[in-house]
Amino acid sequence: MDSQITLNIVTICISTILSIGAILLSIWFYRESNKQNKETALMQTDIKNAIDKLEQLYDRTYTDTFGALKTQLDAMQKHIFTSSVGETNNSEPNNLRFYVIGCVTDKTNISIDELCNEVKGFKRTEITETVYSIHREGLVEFDGNNIKYLRLDNNPSIVGQGDTK
Repeated sequence: MDSQITLNIVTICISTILSIGAILLSIWFYRESNKQNKETALMQTDIKNAIDKLEQLYDRTYTDTFGALKTQLDAMQKHIFTSSVGETNNSEPNNLRFYVIGCVTDKTNISIDELCNEVKGFKRTEITETVYSIHREGLVEFDGNNIKYLRLDNNPSIVGQGDTK
């Protein structure tokens, strides 16, 4: 055999070995990529489950937080509207006093007619007497028809509200 034939045989053997190696590597890469795809799919499912749990926890916390906030607000309103503000006349109904103060603080200028329309279940004379009582305490200005709320920060004589003595 001459050297040309020997060289061809060696080249064929090397290319056959390389092609078999390439085929084996491609099969190995295929199997590894399938294994990685399966692991990624499992991890993706785990992540989705964790996100769903977090969303449920967030929704529950959000609902609980605002429920607690609403409860606190209701408790504060009950406390404000059932405890006395300043010294009240014992013959004056406390509910009427709080309704009047609430309406006057919401609308800083209001007429006695508008106030009577806002406060239901009380006589006009009772409402007027209550407004006069609040006027004597210095919380409002009242000229017999118009009621003007005086801001507490301008009225430092009320201890416990705004600036204290």
